[in-house]
Amino acid sequence: MKIGSYLNRTKDKRIYYYDYGRLPGQRPAIGVFTYTKPKNQTEKNHNKQALELIDVKKSQTIIEQQSIGSAYIPPHKFKGNFLEYYAEYVDKNKTDGNRALQNSFKQFKEFVGRSFVSPVDITENLCKEFRKFLLAKFKGETPQGYYARFKWVLNAATKDKYFQVNPTDEVSAIPNPSATLKKNLEVEDQVEFLGSEQLYDRLFLF
Repeated sequence: MKIGSYLNRTKDKRIYYYDYGRLPGQRPAIGVFTYTKPKNQTEKNHNKQALELIDVKKSQTIIEQQSIGSAYIPPHKFKGNFLEYYAEYVDKNKTDGNRALQNSFKQFKEFVGRSFVSPVDITENLCKEFRKFLLAKFKGETPQGYYARFKWVLNAATKDKYFQVNPTDEVSAIPNPSATLKKNLEVEDQVEFLGSEQLYDRLFLF
């Protein structure tokens, strides 16, 4: 593993990058710079800490490369705050014209009521409480849709080894029909409605 560097246009900073070769895309930036001529103690301290950070990043990258093909996943690849994982998943998977995924994240943050949630806090009971929270707040298929997106995130996190067993496996997504709809449905309609509900639920069980 080689680390390369170059001077910026004004030559007052040195920019560092990973050097995998000379082909396009083989020199990704590390995201760290040092001052070429530090003017004060603050800039000197910055240079010292930046070089230490480069050593850490270099070591992490080597471990990542060596773990390819094995069951080992380097700890630094995990996000300690599950809200960060959720936010990253939303950013990578959001679609134009459909904000269900973003809204599911918004509702989950409101539900937990704090800025840090460890992955170990995501239990089956917490998933049940979140589903109850959505059912109490929304009518129709909205809570089902939001919770289904939450299940998508948990499914992805389980594949990323955050969980040995998906906490939502036994907690399915269900709708919350309005009282008016229930009152107006005839017996045959209710039977048909329940059938479609079960079908819709199965579509979101991953």
